[in-house]
Amino acid sequence: MVDILNKFRSFYYSLFPNKPQQLAKKIYNVYPYAFDDQDILTQAFTHTSAIDYQTQNKVDSYERLEFLGDAVIEMIVTRFLFEQFSTAPEGELTQMRAKLVNRTTLASIARGLRFGQFLLLGKSGENDNLRNSSSILCDIYESFVGALYLDGGFKAAYNFVYDTLLSKHKRLLPAAEIQNYKGKLLEYCQQNNLESPHFTTTREEGPAHGKYFEISVMIGKTCMGNGTGTTKKAASQRAARQALAKLLEEEQKT
Repeated sequence: MVDILNKFRSFYYSLFPNKPQQLAKKIYNVYPYAFDDQDILTQAFTHTSAIDYQTQNKVDSYERLEFLGDAVIEMIVTRFLFEQFSTAPEGELTQMRAKLVNRTTLASIARGLRFGQFLLLGKSGENDNLRNSSSILCDIYESFVGALYLDGGFKAAYNFVYDTLLSKHKRLLPAAEIQNYKGKLLEYCQQNNLESPHFTTTREEGPAHGKYFEISVMIGKTCMGNGTGTTKKAASQRAARQALAKLLEEEQKT
């Protein structure tokens, strides 16, 4: 059944291909950004199979924009994780980034935005059903970010990546890897014959519907970390993360 639907879509788009001049309006309907340079938007969705080699060459396809967009996405995601998880070590940040920026995730987002429908394909591309290819959809997501960066600068690219990817980071990143620092800290203490961590609320303020907490974690008589948050759980996890980072740093020095 899926194969039949895919063949029907390919046949439909071969009869009614997207015209470049219509592309900007269609993209705006799924993501409301108005391009000043509509040619660069068209390039972002142009597959090599759609190139007219009498008037164009391969560099007029999305591939160069994909190269740029890939670097821009990595920069945006890296900066976001660096700021969001201020005490996470480099290795953990790298793992988080890999879970956010990969073909499966980016292709899924592009599919949700219906980017495959807007892809400009030649006959061979239609025959190969490239509109549904995860690899191609990932490429288009990256090339679109590259086009946004060139047309609207870092802010335009950041807003798109945040809206479509980073705003979902809590769902995309396994909770245990982000939030179970209390368990990791307790395990570290047990393995290294340290006293069990003790968490204390050092500050609590704000109305009932908007509380703000500050929590400290003690190991023995030493304060090893502080964390803040709108819940005691979140503040405790941040305090534990800071304490664990400090312990690991001290371990490396010895």
